[in-house]
Amino acid sequence: MSSSQTDIIDSSIRLEKVKNVVVIGAGISGIVTTAHLLRIGLNVTVIERADKVGGAWNYSPQPDPDPPFPSMRPPTPELQQSCVEGLSLQDMKSRFAPPGPVYASMKSRNSAAVMQTSLLGWPEGTEDYMGHEKVLAYLQDLACVYHVNERARFSTRVESVAKRESDDRWLVQTCELIRTTIGYTLKRDTCEFDAVVVATGRYNVPRVPDIPGLSTWKQEFPSRVSHSRQYRTPDRFCNKIVLVIGGFISSLEITNDLTSNGAKVYHSAKDTMFDFRDRVDHENAEKVPMVGKFTITSEDVPTPRLLDDDSPIPGRVILESGRVLEHIHHVIIATGYLCSYPFLGPTLEAPSMPLQDADEKVIITADYRTVHNLHEDIFYIPDPTLAFIGVSHFASTFSLYDFQAQVLATVFAGRVRLPSQPAMEVEQMRRKSRVLPGTFLNSIFLLDDFVIRRLLEWVNQDLVAGGFEALRGPDPKWRDEFKVLRENARPLLGKFQDNYLSS
Repeated sequence: MSSSQTDIIDSSIRLEKVKNVVVIGAGISGIVTTAHLLRIGLNVTVIERADKVGGAWNYSPQPDPDPPFPSMRPPTPELQQSCVEGLSLQDMKSRFAPPGPVYASMKSRNSAAVMQTSLLGWPEGTEDYMGHEKVLAYLQDLACVYHVNERARFSTRVESVAKRESDDRWLVQTCELIRTTIGYTLKRDTCEFDAVVVATGRYNVPRVPDIPGLSTWKQEFPSRVSHSRQYRTPDRFCNKIVLVIGGFISSLEITNDLTSNGAKVYHSAKDTMFDFRDRVDHENAEKVPMVGKFTITSEDVPTPRLLDDDSPIPGRVILESGRVLEHIHHVIIATGYLCSYPFLGPTLEAPSMPLQDADEKVIITADYRTVHNLHEDIFYIPDPTLAFIGVSHFASTFSLYDFQAQVLATVFAGRVRLPSQPAMEVEQMRRKSRVLPGTFLNSIFLLDDFVIRRLLEWVNQDLVAGGFEALRGPDPKWRDEFKVLRENARPLLGKFQDNYLSS
């Protein structure tokens, strides 16, 4: 063995003191992470702000309250704001766990084989592209089989996560909502852990672009302008003209739902390489350029109470092409979400730091769409006892997050070494140098099988050398079906897939 190879091994990182782990979130990422950590012998506490597992797959007919218009950065995190006394029980529950983005007719985006985890198969006879009820039932079964519920503290928000320098323990401050006979009480607590896993997902803070006049439309006609997170059913849009803004998957799905139920849709977005609007195949959907501004046609505007359900909004939509749209009844903003971890504090979540100025410590910058300084989108490079599952974007979430959780468990258990910090920093800079315009650092462009293969080569070397069983990765059926999925995406993603694989 050469001296350079010896130096690499000597400087690699092996975590040997992780015994007690906190997992923040009990959606798919949190459930599979907890299961694999328990299976490998670690003690796990799960903190979940809702009163049950399932995360974003929990359906509520009650939509999320309005986000700010615009919403280009999350609200400033304050302990007092999220755990404020004096609200009704229902209002407090909404603060703790706002309703998610699932709408009534929502189905899974992938087949059962592609969405299956290594932990549990789907029930016999499960159809592909199943409804959200069956997806949630699968997650609940996973949590039951692997005793996730027994490890969970439900109706509990994480308010602060910080490392105590004196003994390298993580201090996690929480606020628990406890129902009482007369309402509720709030219980604050601080617990200590050896490691922290953030598994809170990517669908928490709606992103609303700052389009001139949009905030005025929202103020004047609040029930007519909403974010896709608030969409539930197409009923009230039947025989109406709807402007959907956004060119990604949620806008495609909602446009299909609307047009299939009698709505006329103008589908507006910037022209990008990720434009899904061409996949809408309905005579009542028209692809139009991005909105330039919203205007009101008359100063004598009726109040929202006087604008009846059948009347269009008395305003014009000026597209960037100069075309004018009128007689719009509703606007749905389907421009995605902001990625935010406010409990990590201002050093790791730096709202004033531009994306291009990200240093070697920050996790979230002003764009709120990139998660920085994670090795393999999992381990925080300056301190790998802070980890994330569910960051990778444009991926087959169930299977990939399940495998990432397996990798995480082997590292936390001390069975697999991480590269040295300098080596991980070099790799992070290499990845950033290859990010193409209009894309994000954490996107893998449906190359899950290649990512998993790379991770297998890394972790299995140490596992086999240590006398442990090697990780197998997804089964052959998953590989076959995922290959078809990936190849079918080539017309849209081929350029980005090739760039990712060449880096």
